[in-house]
Amino acid sequence: MRLLALARQGDTTALCEVGRRYLLGMDGFPRYIDLGLDYLSHPSLASSVQATMVIADALSLAELARRNLLIVLSTAANAGLVSARLKLGIWRTLTSPDSAEAMSLLVAAADAGCDMAASALVAVRESPSNPGIAILNALLAFPSLEVQQAIVQALATAVRCRDLDFVARVLRQALLLRFESTSELADGVCEALSMLQHRGLSLMTYQSQRVEALLTLCVNRGNPAAALLLGRALCGINAASIPSSLLTARRNVRRGSALLLRAADAGYTEAWTLLYRLHANGHGPVANPQMARFFLEKAAEGGSANAQRQLGALLLRSATCLEEAEQGVQWLHTAASVGDPLARQLLSTLLLPCEGSDDEANSAIGAILDEDAWLAYRLRVARDFGLTKVEAINVDVVAGARAWGLVVLTPVPTSKSSIPRVLPGLRPEVLENLRMAVEYFRRSGQTPASSDTGRRQRLQRLRFALERRGIDESLFFVQANSSVLSARRVSSTWAFHSRLKIQAALAD
Repeated sequence: MRLLALARQGDTTALCEVGRRYLLGMDGFPRYIDLGLDYLSHPSLASSVQATMVIADALSLAELARRNLLIVLSTAANAGLVSARLKLGIWRTLTSPDSAEAMSLLVAAADAGCDMAASALVAVRESPSNPGIAILNALLAFPSLEVQQAIVQALATAVRCRDLDFVARVLRQALLLRFESTSELADGVCEALSMLQHRGLSLMTYQSQRVEALLTLCVNRGNPAAALLLGRALCGINAASIPSSLLTARRNVRRGSALLLRAADAGYTEAWTLLYRLHANGHGPVANPQMARFFLEKAAEGGSANAQRQLGALLLRSATCLEEAEQGVQWLHTAASVGDPLARQLLSTLLLPCEGSDDEANSAIGAILDEDAWLAYRLRVARDFGLTKVEAINVDVVAGARAWGLVVLTPVPTSKSSIPRVLPGLRPEVLENLRMAVEYFRRSGQTPASSDTGRRQRLQRLRFALERRGIDESLFFVQANSSVLSARRVSSTWAFHSRLKIQAALAD
């Protein structure tokens, strides 16, 4: 009671003693780390080396790392505290690429009479090729140091820092050291592997049986990231920097598929893509075209640009109706909008370019807009989407507009140009121009001509406007015969002419 009273009065010696007893849970005080640290962080101890040394000596290395108190440990080590030098030496062994500092700390601790540090130095002399592993394996024999917990905490710190070299270094030590596998270690290894798998960082080969056991422990505890890692490996699919042989000694595609499905259900879009690849392989043990299509659709819906591009290419290649063609273009447009070049290249095969420059076309449209807005908007749509003159005059812009482009359904049943064309907008400004045209035509109420007389009148109106201003109609309309147009419509003819781009789009 007197000790607590003195501490509350600000007595520095009492504050340090109360804090120490709470940290250790001794001499009538329960172990209450937070309260002990509150006493030791009293303002009157702000510059107290004694308080620093109490914290560094009383708390384990793992606890110091977890509470971001490594600066306290470093200060105490510099002040000559033997236990602090030993703990800091262990931490530097775990985290630093250069073992010189760790060795100097351990030497200093051993010279001060620390038997544990001396044991570590003996292990280094016996195994000089890998001093870090030798030090840690030797110190694992001393339970009071809690080296295993420190390794888990170092791995968590490395992952939190997102330093890939740091993560790989600590992961290597965690997997090579001989100590019991725990759920905390398994979670740390899984998180580290998840971070490294697509970063192109070369990793050393470990004992795959241990890695598989750790990931299996995570899977059994419901960790979907572990299911993705282990499922991929069991199916023999390598990541950028982690070959499947690193994670498992043997393949088991059926078990791997089940794990991938678990990861996919948990929200990992990549797992849907991998499942598609496995089931689309006609020679694989789980080949199933119907399931493959389902998995690809799930991956596309999950936001995978590759899956969106592949699904769009599949739909276009096999399209037998306008609805399927529209779905295919929509998926390809979604992929292209996030920068997929193959999707953009495939979409471009549906378009025909007009002649002349955009500046010329904009100038001509600006000259016509004030006198004849109807014609100006049709000319803009015609150039943006590469329409023929017949298509431009007769297309129902309002009915054909889509979020991704334009469907050309001309009301000319006897004309070959009446076959639908599905035209994507490859640039944002094209889609914005289309939106403005739709607003104008909807507001003005002007519909496509439904009779031959109406169509002839519109052609005369167009010809007069262009000739009066000396504008070449090739600036707005593509000059293409029926065979060229057929190769631009979604059909078997288009699929044949575009087969190389389709194959590229379907590739992983």
